[in-house]
Amino acid sequence: MPFRKKILYYGLLLLLTLLALEGMARIAYYAAYGHWYGGRPAATLTAANLPADTNEDSQPRRIRHPYYGFTDRTPPAQGNALNAMPPQQRPPDTVVVGLLGGSLARELRPFLQDALNRHFADHNLPRQPIVVRLAVGGAKQPQQTMILAHTLLLGGEFDLLVNLDGFNEIIFSAGWNPRDGIFPFFPTEWDKQVSLTNAEFLLAGRLGALRREQARRTAAGQTPILRGSAVFGLINRYQREKNAAEIIRLNHQLAATAAPDQPANPDAPVPPATPYTLEKHGPRGWPPTEKSLWPAAAAAWYRGAVTLNRLAQLAGADYYHFLQPNQYVPDAKPLSPEELTSAYDADSLTRTFIEQGYPLLTAFHQDLQNQGINSFDLTAIFADHPETLYIDDCCHLNYRGNELLAAAMTQRMAPALRRWGAENPPRPLSPLNPARRP
Repeated sequence: MPFRKKILYYGLLLLLTLLALEGMARIAYYAAYGHWYGGRPAATLTAANLPADTNEDSQPRRIRHPYYGFTDRTPPAQGNALNAMPPQQRPPDTVVVGLLGGSLARELRPFLQDALNRHFADHNLPRQPIVVRLAVGGAKQPQQTMILAHTLLLGGEFDLLVNLDGFNEIIFSAGWNPRDGIFPFFPTEWDKQVSLTNAEFLLAGRLGALRREQARRTAAGQTPILRGSAVFGLINRYQREKNAAEIIRLNHQLAATAAPDQPANPDAPVPPATPYTLEKHGPRGWPPTEKSLWPAAAAAWYRGAVTLNRLAQLAGADYYHFLQPNQYVPDAKPLSPEELTSAYDADSLTRTFIEQGYPLLTAFHQDLQNQGINSFDLTAIFADHPETLYIDDCCHLNYRGNELLAAAMTQRMAPALRRWGAENPPRPLSPLNPARRP
């Protein structure tokens, strides 16, 4: 057989083999997941919104802070005010937006920046929006209040202050902190901030490595050449789901190293896993009963929002408060098959905490509105989105989920954005900065 014909023959044979593999992979994908391969990973995770708790040296991302409880270990970066103190005064021709909250807000910053850029361009607003991240993963009230007060004291200037929270206040203040023997309104897992064992260091490092691997696999799935292949898509999805299951397992294992097995009854008291010390566990005996934890945590969340609103007024800024969405809020979102597999644990205490605590937050949210505070309940914003948006069994979102959340917040802030983005916005005088006095 001539050489050219051999090349054509073996090339055709290879092509037919690849097509057969693709066909079998598509059938296998449909059999496994109930729908045909669409050429795009459902849970889009990028480095911009990776919910990693550790950095490359396997050390905890959080480090103790004298006023906030803890802050990030990450080096100073654009949009991060906490590691770039003292904060700078407002640049000319800008609208400065301070973003407070926990890890969901922390990961949202680039998406909110993009949403604001589009809003300013669409409405021909001459000023430039700048989102300054004041959010810290794991933060909860009163940390947001402490962070803002300290930032203003050091001379920080803002036009808008945005707080996206609610989840950590319920999960940690009323949930895990008391069950670990920690004062409810101490920072999240404060005993670990004071002292972290070698075993916990190793587990935290492994979690960070798995999350980075998850991000790399999902990013590979966005490559135009690869994402058209069902063979690659099937293997990639299997590996991502395997990683997600391992992340969930290690999260439970990390929690178990700090506390004994949790009882089935969420109202049952749990003694601390380590000997009690005032430094690690804080004051004892308050709230007086387990059941009073839920209203106490919700009330602290409410008072935090009221205080932040007053601080914003003192700084001459508008305040916007958002109750963050969560997959465990009943009927808040039709969960996709992938979310049910890797982002929802029906037997978790997280679900129990959310179902007990979020209705209280919703009631307090109404009180905030009655006081004239710009407060918005975002728990139902994904009600018409059956596609995959959640990436873990906690609260974090994929790329599309973050885009939708940022767009919803921007839409609700539109009146203030148009006012601040105008050529000469009416900026009230702030008594905090003597340089701004006439």
